[in-house]
Amino acid sequence: MGVPATTVTGATDARSGDDRRLLVQRIAASRVFGKSARLRQLLVYLCDRVLEGHLEPIHEQEVGHHVFGRPEAYDTTADNIVRVHASLLRKRLAEYFSTEGALEPIVIEIPKGNYAPVFRGREGEPPGAHAPGGNVAAGLPEDRGFAWSVWLLGAAVVVFAAATAFLLIKPRQAQRAADERAAHPIVHLFWSQVIRPDRPTDIVLDDASVGLYQDLTKRRVPLNDYYDRSYLRKLPESADADVLNRSAAASVLIRRYASYAAVAPLWKLFQVFETERGQPSVQFARDYSFHALKTNNTILLGGSQSNPWVEPFEDRLGLRWEFDRDLESAYPIDVWANESERSRFHPVAQAGEIREGYCAISLLSNLGATGNALLISATGGSTMAACSEFLTNEQAVSALHQRLPGSSDTLFPPFEALLRIKGRSTQPRDISVVLSRPPRK
Repeated sequence: MGVPATTVTGATDARSGDDRRLLVQRIAASRVFGKSARLRQLLVYLCDRVLEGHLEPIHEQEVGHHVFGRPEAYDTTADNIVRVHASLLRKRLAEYFSTEGALEPIVIEIPKGNYAPVFRGREGEPPGAHAPGGNVAAGLPEDRGFAWSVWLLGAAVVVFAAATAFLLIKPRQAQRAADERAAHPIVHLFWSQVIRPDRPTDIVLDDASVGLYQDLTKRRVPLNDYYDRSYLRKLPESADADVLNRSAAASVLIRRYASYAAVAPLWKLFQVFETERGQPSVQFARDYSFHALKTNNTILLGGSQSNPWVEPFEDRLGLRWEFDRDLESAYPIDVWANESERSRFHPVAQAGEIREGYCAISLLSNLGATGNALLISATGGSTMAACSEFLTNEQAVSALHQRLPGSSDTLFPPFEALLRIKGRSTQPRDISVVLSRPPRK
């Protein structure tokens, strides 16, 4: 018996959307896709584009850039990586639905000549009938063709006007950025080791859903399981059933949420990228890869519980985060300190007082030693915002620079540091460096 058409169309309710996301996660975690990280990434990226309701067609160049790390304007006639993997993806999907997924009520297909996945009932309407909006190529019903043409014309006018304004404003922005770098040489020295004008820098947001899951179930999700999504196959039949049963655990894990703490510093970071003439590439932790962590400059936001990509760096660092349920607050511990000093940063506050916050910063080489990784984690959103203010203040960054062994006029050495923030202040004058040291090799 097939799924009724109403359960797979773009007008479905939130529950249907959850069902389709769960299906995508099951496929990505299946044995059919177990040995191909690239095909998993391609599947998730294409399905997310459809499930998030984007109306724009999915172009080969876009997929090549976002999934395979090609330059934005690369030559698709000379590089067929997307077409090859799309063909393999179609075959793997067919294999999944004839083996492990033989009982799945919803089937995913990617019509040839198109990259937009189609979700349909196993005995439902033909492929293309249920792409968001109805049209195979872009999810647009035919009777809206004229309106769509008018919209495109209007969009072209807006783009032309925006391009003209950009060409007029860009020289002034470039001069302002140069002046800003000259006025803040140590801030520029720090950020130039993470942000370069000739290559993109990845900003990796944390995965609040996997952090919540671990917090509720007390079950750790190692990076390898997170990367290949095998943790979805390892959900216990009753994941501490008094807290979270298997179905609820799966529902939590498919959510694509970043924490406020990870998002809070983004505006300041974008300003830094403008000054440094950088190319930010914002990534969700679930979409990131070992290849990117080995080859790209990276900014990882959040601790290892919510951002598993921090895990490979932890052997070189002494700071970790723990959560005090009584105080409802995270706090840093120093695992390199002796037992009596290990928890010296545990928050202490009288009733009604605003506790101090902490932010951990680490600058390390990336996994391939081809660039650098900047790790930033904190006790909350306000402390993350305060940390970003600290890292753009010339006096504050200069003071940190002077404390680090191996610093020079041309180098910010690898380090880990802990900042203490007074109350909810975001002013650098209310932020002190309480720990700074080189990482372990």
